[in-house]
Amino acid sequence: MGIFDQVMGAIQDPNREASFGQLGQLVSMAQQVAQANNANSSTTQQAASVVGGFVQSALREKQQSQGLDAVLDLVQQGTTDGAGVLPKLFSPDQQGNVAAAVAQKTGLDAAQVQAMLPMVIPIVMKFLNQGSAKPGSQAQGNPLVTAFLDGDGDGDVDMGDMLKMAGKFL
Repeated sequence: MGIFDQVMGAIQDPNREASFGQLGQLVSMAQQVAQANNANSSTTQQAASVVGGFVQSALREKQQSQGLDAVLDLVQQGTTDGAGVLPKLFSPDQQGNVAAAVAQKTGLDAAQVQAMLPMVIPIVMKFLNQGSAKPGSQAQGNPLVTAFLDGDGDGDVDMGDMLKMAGKFL
């Protein structure tokens, strides 16, 4: 099942955090990042997609070394604290590599991308956090994070596509 199918399943599950309103918030956040950095929405969606691929790798490593609970905690923290989570995901050298990869894909300046990372990370993390169980529900785990970590390994996370589809859907 693809990541979009997982999101739609989470939206339909009353025990999960996901909602159409949250998808709208993610699209709005991407637009705000674009405006704040003199970029267009398409460029920001591409940036989110590239960053999502790097986040996927970092979270997989975290899962292997510290377990799924550590990943879920990091996703939760990342929804509000992109700057605080960034060094937990990537070393300074890795941050430079992420910025260079995003710059190459989007045409943005690498220094500009480096400054955008703390704003893009929460978009990715809020997207993933939609699969979390609502407080007081009997649901456990986060199927969206599980699907994200157990992806097909093709390196194509499609965060940008997800934002684009959410924007059209809303």
